[in-house]
Amino acid sequence: MGGRGLKSVETQYKMTKVKTAVKLYTNQDSTMELVRLFDEKCERNGRRSIVKDAKKYAEEMGLELSLSSGAVVTTTDSNEDISSEKVGKVMQNSMNAKRIDTIKDQKWQGKWQLAPTNTIAGLFELYQQLVPTKLYNQNKTRTDTTSDAMCRMCHESPESVAHVIAGCSALAQTKYVARHNGALKILFFELLDDLDLIESVPPWYSPTTPKPEYHNTKASAFWDVPVFAGNTEVRANRIDVRIVEKETETVTIEEMSYPWIENRKQKNQEKTTKYAPLRWELKQQHKGYTIKQYNITIDVLGGYSSETRENVILLLGKTKAGKTLFNMQKAVISSTLNINRSFKVLS
Repeated sequence: MGGRGLKSVETQYKMTKVKTAVKLYTNQDSTMELVRLFDEKCERNGRRSIVKDAKKYAEEMGLELSLSSGAVVTTTDSNEDISSEKVGKVMQNSMNAKRIDTIKDQKWQGKWQLAPTNTIAGLFELYQQLVPTKLYNQNKTRTDTTSDAMCRMCHESPESVAHVIAGCSALAQTKYVARHNGALKILFFELLDDLDLIESVPPWYSPTTPKPEYHNTKASAFWDVPVFAGNTEVRANRIDVRIVEKETETVTIEEMSYPWIENRKQKNQEKTTKYAPLRWELKQQHKGYTIKQYNITIDVLGGYSSETRENVILLLGKTKAGKTLFNMQKAVISSTLNINRSFKVLS
C-alpha cells in the first residue's frame, strides 16, 4: 500500500467511529443500551470512549454531535438537523470537498484550473492508493479473506495499484498503448509544426492519429516506423518517433515511457541502453549526421523529472515546451483515470 494510503484509511476509521456512535444512540435494543451506559461511564471517568472520539472526529468533518437517546446531528455551518441515515453521506461530501481543496492548493492544479471534479477525486484516490485491488481488500479493509492476490486480469502478478495502472500485461496492448500514443502525439504534432510538415496542431484531446510518415524539403518524420537495420545486433529497431532534418544534418529519436511513480529514473536508463545499437545503425545510414536520442518519461500520474523538461525544451524551445508538457500531463492523467474506472467496473 505505501504511506500515501494511510491518511485515507484513517479517515474511513473516523467516519466509522461517528456512524457507530450515532447507531449506538438511535438503536433502542437493550444490549445497545448497556453498551451506551458503559461508554458514558468511561467518558465521565476521563477514559477513552466511542462518544468522545466520535464528537472530535465529527467536528473535523463539519458536524456537531449532540448525542442522547435519539441522536441529533447538526451541521456546524448551517445548524440544519439531519437524520442519522444521512450522516455517512454528509461526512463523505465534507471529506471530498476537503480533498478537492487540498489538491487545488497543489501547483499542478493551479495550472489546470478547469480540471473536472471527478479528475481531482480520481487522482487523490490513486495517490492515496484506495483502489479496491486484491491487496487493498486483503491488507487494509480485510474484506477479502482469501489467499489469492494474483491479478484477475493477467493472473501473473499480485494485484496492486501500481500493477493495474502500469504493469498489467493484459492491458499493455490496449489501454497502455492508448495512453502512450495519446500523450506522445501531442509532442509529435508540435515537432511537425516546427518543421512545416503540417498546417496546424490539433488540440491535445483530439482523436486525430498521426500518419506513419511526413516529408518535405526540410525534413522527414516517422511515427512508430521500424528502422530496417543491416546489423543483426540491432534487435530494438522500432522507435516511437524519428526525425531526419536535412538542413542541420541531424537525426533525432524520441522514446516515451509511462512508468509507475518510483520507476521514472530506472525507465530512462533502460531506454538509453536499449537503443544504443540503433543509434549506431543510424550513424551508418546517415553519414555525417548527428544522432540524438531524447527520452521523455512521464509517470502514470503525470509527474516528470527536470531531465524530461530539459529534453522537451531542447526539442521545441522554451516557449512551447511548458504548454506542451502540460497538455501531455493532462492526456496521461485522463488515460490513467480511464484505466482505473475500467478496473473498478471489473472489480
